[in-house]
Amino acid sequence: MKLIYLLPNKLRVLGFVLLPVAIALIVMVYGYDYYLPFLEYTGKENSNFLDLRNHNLTDELGVVLSIISLFLIAFTKEKHEDEYLQGVRLKALQLSVYINYFVLALSTLLIYGTNYLTVMYANLFTILIIFIVVYYYNVHVKGRIAEEG
Repeated sequence: MKLIYLLPNKLRVLGFVLLPVAIALIVMVYGYDYYLPFLEYTGKENSNFLDLRNHNLTDELGVVLSIISLFLIAFTKEKHEDEYLQGVRLKALQLSVYINYFVLALSTLLIYGTNYLTVMYANLFTILIIFIVVYYYNVHVKGRIAEEG
């Protein structure tokens, strides 16, 4: 069996706990302009590289939490990891990359202006989301059908 680098199985629970928190935080920030006051940052006045004057880091916290939680869900071991699951994982990752870049190319052709930037922002998460959906579908839904049949 080839060595595959996956996180311990126990971290998947942490990913499933963090994901609703991250989604709720992102919805609160972008839907209701909610910001956590203790994440307020006031930077230097004459910053040449980044302008961080009077900036709140709540939206960044939501994005980072969602990336971490999706990563934990996607790349943790199953309780009984074997060659079959490695193959399913590889095929799911390959399919998610194909779908992601198809959506990226299609949105480049059809979406313009600031809406395009919004799509690119959402594109940060699509590979992980598609991977999780395809992997869990193949392992848990199709796997049950194969066991029953």
